[in-house]
Amino acid sequence: MARQADPGLVSDAKMRPALPTLLFRAAGFACALLAAPAASAASYVVNIGGGLDLQSVATAAAGDTVFRINPSSGAVTVQSGAGRRLSTTSVRGQVTITCKPSRPTDTACTTANVPMRIGTIGPLIGRARALTNFTVAMGTASVVGPPTGTNPLGFQLAPPGDNTPKTFFVGADFPVAGDDAPLASGNGENSFYVYAVDPAGLEMAGDSDKGKVKALRALAVAKTADLSFGRIQIPPSGASTISLNASTGTRTVTGGAFAFPTPAPTRGAFTVTGEGGQQVSLTIPTTFNLTGPSTIPVTVTNTAPPSPSLSGGLGSGGTYSFTIGGSFAISNTTPTGAYSGVLTVSIDYN
Repeated sequence: MARQADPGLVSDAKMRPALPTLLFRAAGFACALLAAPAASAASYVVNIGGGLDLQSVATAAAGDTVFRINPSSGAVTVQSGAGRRLSTTSVRGQVTITCKPSRPTDTACTTANVPMRIGTIGPLIGRARALTNFTVAMGTASVVGPPTGTNPLGFQLAPPGDNTPKTFFVGADFPVAGDDAPLASGNGENSFYVYAVDPAGLEMAGDSDKGKVKALRALAVAKTADLSFGRIQIPPSGASTISLNASTGTRTVTGGAFAFPTPAPTRGAFTVTGEGGQQVSLTIPTTFNLTGPSTIPVTVTNTAPPSPSLSGGLGSGGTYSFTIGGSFAISNTTPTGAYSGVLTVSIDYN
């Protein structure tokens, strides 16, 4: 193919400058592309300061319990289910986003809205179910338009400004499995992400953090034996005291009253079931009344310390058992007949 002479080149045919000139121009064009100014851009940094930690939760005996975390206040409420949270501290995730211009002339940080996305990520551990229904509340950041979806949750932040950290808060629904689920109690985890994305939905910056829970089996206390003082004959004169030892079950009588050997007296007995190794608080009345033809006040004794621990360890079931005794006074004027009463024991995790 014939080449047209370039008037700016030496025309000596021996030098044959046309091909080297074309190669030189091609090389020069490539160099010019590399040397061209880069497109203006900004970079973003997203940090989650603290996850969504419910701390200790007494799970339901059956079924999931959904705990709702309010992003505005950090308050936690039960949305559904029979479980309950033992802590009252606030819970919410705080997110900080910072925009850094690549050069002083960049304006993206001050003019461009920032699309954000929040959703679940990673495996589940223990009785923590996947987070759902994400919500946000603004701190120093500003939201543009209403959020869309719940998982993932999408929304746009107003331009954050150059190198000016802006904050917002994350809430969610945190389901925790009950005792009937084939999942281990104890420490549980789920995870979530917060991404800043470009208009095409691709991640520009992001961070992830965990939801945490210490899931404790539901507590229950069951009576295994009634407190019974047996059959007592009132004294012919004066007063008598009938006592039943909480530790040994031994019945003693002072004064002129007489205690029949049958039916045999029995200590009250109770068994607590719940999460192994956990300390609990027992509430046992110090008195209650026997009622019948009259009213007889009973002073209560028991074998339980103020804060006993259940057997076993975290992640397994545990028990604790204790017994109850008591004493009461009668006299020769006490009306005869059958007497009974109700003694209520309550329990909770410390």
